Amino acid sequence: MTQVEKDTKIDYPNLLLIAGNGRNVGKTYFACRVIESLSKQAPITGLKITSHIHAHNSNDVLLKDKHYLILQEKQITGKDSSLMLQAGAKQVFFVMAEPKYLPEAFDKLSAYLPETPIVCESGGLHDIIHPGLFYFIQLKETQVKKTQHLIHNPIIVINDGENLKFDYTKIQLINNKFSLIS
Repeated sequence: MTQVEKDTKIDYPNLLLIAGNGRNVGKTYFACRVIESLSKQAPITGLKITSHIHAHNSNDVLLKDKHYLILQEKQITGKDSSLMLQAGAKQVFFVMAEPKYLPEAFDKLSAYLPETPIVCESGGLHDIIHPGLFYFIQLKETQVKKTQHLIHNPIIVINDGENLKFDYTKIQLINNKFSLIS
């Protein structure tokens, strides 16, 4: 990434970003625990972004393009985006976008995003924004496969297979911006 590309990133201090070292490492679990913890203090928006376009049986289409699809989750199911809703998010958006079209999709979505806190699960969003906090979830005793995330200096949370080693009360909201207390 060049300095020019770095400087074109948008600051999103009200967005907490979660990436992980692959599938089934605990990203959604972590997102839901953060939402549960903070939704009593402020309305939280959930956001799930994937680079894979999935078939969907939803009437909740917000925006559709041949390269991306944005849904507003309203269904109670076992899907990750629905789990965020069930955890206490006031609203949840689910974005499916090919990586090169993520900036366009996120730009379109940003018109719907509130200035209140957003908890987002995405592997690619860090390439276009500066989040308030950035977490990387990793299974204990596994090698980091997604090293591209480490250049952003994430807070690494270890999943031992039963629990995530993290105190959720350390994440605080101050004027709708995320901060971490020590």
